[in-house]
Amino acid sequence: MKHTSFLAEKHPEFLAKFADSIGGAYNVDRNGELSFLSKGKRLRLTMDEISSSVRSMLDIGFYLRHAAERGNLLIVDEPELNLYPENQRRIARLFASLANLGVKILISTHSDYIVKELNTLIMLNHDEPHLKRIVKAEGYDSSELIDPKKIKVYVAKEGLVQIEGNKRKSRCHTLAEADINPQLVIEVQSFDKTINKMNEIQEEIIWRGEWDDE
Repeated sequence: MKHTSFLAEKHPEFLAKFADSIGGAYNVDRNGELSFLSKGKRLRLTMDEISSSVRSMLDIGFYLRHAAERGNLLIVDEPELNLYPENQRRIARLFASLANLGVKILISTHSDYIVKELNTLIMLNHDEPHLKRIVKAEGYDSSELIDPKKIKVYVAKEGLVQIEGNKRKSRCHTLAEADINPQLVIEVQSFDKTINKMNEIQEEIIWRGEWDDE
């Protein structure tokens, strides 16, 4: 609490954006009691009274305000946990802004919402009039846009790997770098395969009766 991050000193607008995303701010009083001040109504809530999504962001909130320094590596495992889809989009945009301010970020995720939002931030990062209109209309900020050359994505998949000490390659799960195209953006086939299969099943549920009648 005695330390102030470079974000608090030089980029208060970023912390304000974070506060908007969680609906308030964390606070520690003189007695060391931790509470949450909700935005608007200014209610003071204990950690037992706040939602699981706000509790899950507590560590990140204190890191951003008190510990963050340029050049840090922030590792977050599954940031989507306890977050509604809209807040998953917001956390993706916050991470993009933070990376553009000089903090390296490594996340593991199973969230298609986060991946799609990162895709959007890559696709909007072009100097074309219609994209600038979309950025303004949808409430994006230039500080959130991602240079595709500054992001790497790895997908866990099964493959043959040479393990040190073994003559033969072993079949196991490993990380494979995903292609990132400035227009087609991040390709995560495992997500797409599952979503396409779900769409196929729903289409069959809706239309199968009509197909059989024909």
